Amino acid sequence: MFKYILIAAIIFAAFITNPSEQNFKSKVENELLNELHSNDGGFIMSKILTSKLVGSMFWSLVKVEYRDFKLCSTFDMHVGNKDVRFLGIFGQIIPISGSSSFDEISEGLVK
Repeated sequence: MFKYILIAAIIFAAFITNPSEQNFKSKVENELLNELHSNDGGFIMSKILTSKLVGSMFWSLVKVEYRDFKLCSTFDMHVGNKDVRFLGIFGQIIPISGSSSFDEISEGLVK
C-alpha cells in the first residue's frame, strides 16, 4: 500500500512542478544574457540593451516548439542551423540534445 502512495506522490509532484513554456523562455533568456554579459567585459550599457533586446527580439528570430506531456515537457529551439532540445521535469530544465552551449546559440544568431 505504501508503494502506491509513494508512486502517486511522485506523479503528483511531477505534475505540479512541470515547467511551463514561459519557464523555458525565462531560463533561456537568463542563460543567454549571462553568456553575453560574460563575453562583453561588463560594459553597463550593453547589459541594459541586451537585457531589453533579448526578450523582444530574440523570440522573433527563433523557432520554438513546446510540448506539454503533463508530467514533463519538452522545448525545442531552432536558431539558424543549431537545434537544442530541453526536458522539463520536477521544476528542472535540462538540455538533452543538440548544442548545449548558449555561446554557440548566440553565435548562430549573429551569423
